[in-house]
Amino acid sequence: MSSETAPIPSVPGSTEPVAEETAPSPRGYFNQAQLDDLDLAERVLAAARTHAPALATRQITTDYLAGFASSFEQARAKTTATGQAGDKTGAATLNATGTERALVIALQGIQSAAKQKHRMLAEDDDPATNFPTDGYLIASRLNPNRAALLQNAATLLTKAAQDQLPGYDATALATVRAALTAYQAAEAGQQSTDEAGAADRTARDGLIKNINARRMAIQHAADALWPYTTPASRPTRKSFQLPLSRPFNG
Repeated sequence: MSSETAPIPSVPGSTEPVAEETAPSPRGYFNQAQLDDLDLAERVLAAARTHAPALATRQITTDYLAGFASSFEQARAKTTATGQAGDKTGAATLNATGTERALVIALQGIQSAAKQKHRMLAEDDDPATNFPTDGYLIASRLNPNRAALLQNAATLLTKAAQDQLPGYDATALATVRAALTAYQAAEAGQQSTDEAGAADRTARDGLIKNINARRMAIQHAADALWPYTTPASRPTRKSFQLPLSRPFNG
């Protein structure tokens, strides 16, 4: 049996092998760096609780540790809320797209009615009775952006009410206005969700910052109590996630 392996493909005209492509790492649902901060802090807290009497001599009291632990729960909750806010934002976006589509379809119905009336009154070729479709935005995109869609909706509703289009009595026009109201409500909900998500992220980031500060304060205390120069300190330093061959410089 031959032991030869398949050659690595080369770039045409070159003797250099082509590097194998690697798939990009998938992006996590949460901020991985912050999850790592929480994990590190929780490990330090576990060590601190084990060595609480010694740490108390460095003003790391039981109350200090209790506050440290409480901040974890708050940070975990805010991290979860941040992820959920992202989900709600996506749902709200889909909802806004749905109501936008419903509004556009309703407005296109008005345009169709205007074209119908135009064709019906053009049968006799009498210019006096012809119905122009000017102002009905025929062949124009109704929703290039939110502002344009709102203006176009107002324009078509006004025209339809004035021109007594076929099939568009007061009830039919109320249905179109309801589609407009639903779209506006969905957009408002999107803005509210975005604002809530931003507030959650700000609160989460503040909690993580405080957790890191307390964690490093505990580590500095442990660094002084169990110096790296003492071989017997190595297991304890390891439990506090401290370097074994140098001072802690966090």
